[in-house]
Amino acid sequence: MSLVVRCPTCWGESQVEPDALHQVVQCPRCAASFIAIEEIPTIHPRYPAPRVGRSARSRAMPVTPPTSLPAEATAPSGSDLIPDPEHDPHTPPIAGLPVSVLLGLALLPFGIPVLWWAAPFLTGQKAALSLAVPICLSFAASALCMGVVYTIDWTATTRIKGVLMLVGLAYLAAAGLYFLKKDLMDRVRALFTDDPWHVVFSEKGRFKVRMPGLIETHTDSPLPQLNWRIDDGRRATYQTELDDEYVYLAKAATPAAPAPGDDAWFDAIGQQLAQWGRLSEPRDVTLWANDQRGREWTVHLNNNIVRVVRVYVSDGRVYYLSVEGRHLTASDPTFVEPFFRSFEIMKVHPNP
Repeated sequence: MSLVVRCPTCWGESQVEPDALHQVVQCPRCAASFIAIEEIPTIHPRYPAPRVGRSARSRAMPVTPPTSLPAEATAPSGSDLIPDPEHDPHTPPIAGLPVSVLLGLALLPFGIPVLWWAAPFLTGQKAALSLAVPICLSFAASALCMGVVYTIDWTATTRIKGVLMLVGLAYLAAAGLYFLKKDLMDRVRALFTDDPWHVVFSEKGRFKVRMPGLIETHTDSPLPQLNWRIDDGRRATYQTELDDEYVYLAKAATPAAPAPGDDAWFDAIGQQLAQWGRLSEPRDVTLWANDQRGREWTVHLNNNIVRVVRVYVSDGRVYYLSVEGRHLTASDPTFVEPFFRSFEIMKVHPNP
């Protein structure tokens, strides 16, 4: 009596003689060799061959001398499984790029700090943030790209698209951060910090100073009758919890003629300030960081509003500083001195 066996390759049935059990026979359909076992375990190959149409059972033919092998020999072990190069990054992908190319693409974000460093020479604009920002961005983007490269559940094409998309987003984010306006950055910083005082650089890099509250660019001339052209200006408005408001101005101006900075020139400025209100006795001041000469006036306006003004002269350019608020004094340690003491003229102007 013939016995029925099943080919583990094409899953087709065939007949063998009882004395052919445990021998290597050849499948009459797909010509694959297998050991004839009357009842074999259900084996689902990872990549089954195309199934031949069902027909009457054919007889399998022995291809080797009788050999007695255990039934377990027909079951493939874990090491015999067909590899999956389409998903495994450690094997050459089918019609795809090698892993070394993917790793090279994942390292592209490290070009962001280099471009950030060279951008001032190419664009003439200085970044508002430090070089630490693009360095952190490049490390974060590269780490995400490496995660995509080693995601074995994705195909090689999907991994390439994911890496390129992350690299593009990293460069776009770096460009947005580089061209971020100082005014916007100061406003955001004021919302998330308890200290109202910020170090503020003028837009063209002519000076730096600490100012509280919300910072904005301001190019109106404080003394229009003196015919000053404002080159760089900052204005800050700070309101305390008691609703007292203080207004700060810091401006760099170029007069029609180079400012001599002598007593007669400062006296002429004092005469213009006297038009605002009652002046206190002026006093000479020196900019400690640059050893530049200046003069200070206290102007008493209406409704107990006091404006403290300082004017410095450096290389023919005029620097105007003022603080305005209720019941202020020139020696106020909270709202006046931190502002005047922090002012510094920058000798190198990256932006003309």
